[in-house]
Amino acid sequence: MWGGMENAAVLSINLDEWTDEQVDTLVDMGGNDAANLKYEACIPDNLRKPKPDSSIDERSDYIRRKYELHQFLPSDELLSCPYPYPGFCSSSSRCGNSCGSALDKKHSEKQTAGGHRIHGLGQAFRNSWRRKESEHKATKKSMIEFVGLIKVNVVRGTNLAVRDIVTSDPYVILSLGHQSVKTRVIKNNLNPVWNEQLMLSIPQTIPPLKMLVYDKDTFKPDDFMGDAEIDIQPLVSAAKASEISSFREPMQLGSWVASKDNTLVRDGIITFIDGKVKQEISLRLQNVEKGTLDIELECVPLTQ
Repeated sequence: MWGGMENAAVLSINLDEWTDEQVDTLVDMGGNDAANLKYEACIPDNLRKPKPDSSIDERSDYIRRKYELHQFLPSDELLSCPYPYPGFCSSSSRCGNSCGSALDKKHSEKQTAGGHRIHGLGQAFRNSWRRKESEHKATKKSMIEFVGLIKVNVVRGTNLAVRDIVTSDPYVILSLGHQSVKTRVIKNNLNPVWNEQLMLSIPQTIPPLKMLVYDKDTFKPDDFMGDAEIDIQPLVSAAKASEISSFREPMQLGSWVASKDNTLVRDGIITFIDGKVKQEISLRLQNVEKGTLDIELECVPLTQ
């Protein structure tokens, strides 16, 4: 019944923040037409009311002006255009006496008696619009193109730093762009074996895979135990190449060579075995006194 309150400007009729009192108020006032007589009493000539094909930005601007800023309301005494700057409303606008003729006597008493309640209706629309707009922004943010998945098996840590007198309670956080996952905590162990597989989506613009090791504490912030970073672009490229290749035999597809200029303990070989593209990597943790981290990577293109 009330889907036309904003006509083409409304995004949804699922206004779950309406109370029974607000619905009853709208019925008592005469429905959409009566409410629009108040909230659209003075629309300037140079403002176009949104149509079905209008953009979300146009509808957002109109709804905020109508329900939040109350720019189209008549003034209480003069029923004149509420815009503070001259020339905004022309003589042909629905202002002045035309506002008075629009607000007939049939509704004036109900508006006077329930003025505070109609503002509640406006608040319901404002709250609903803010909710829909935040959902729209979240949808836009979530529309990131992915090219595949990367499975990370966090195998073990070796000779990790001490953070709790004589030992530590380590765990690993993996991050790729805005995504992050973490392993379980292993208590009292400087050589933990997680052997825990975690998975992340690979965005089209491929960021480095980051690893951070922490010591879990109960009564204070967790202690930093080092970090490392891996460029997974070569692994992704190898996985894409294997998709179009006719060779199915096990083979080496590439390697990340250990040197003094990187943090590798040994070469990180990219292999193709049993139809899977994998890479085993052993890294020296950075920004910490000691410790290494062993992981296994597997790239899974989205076509699989």
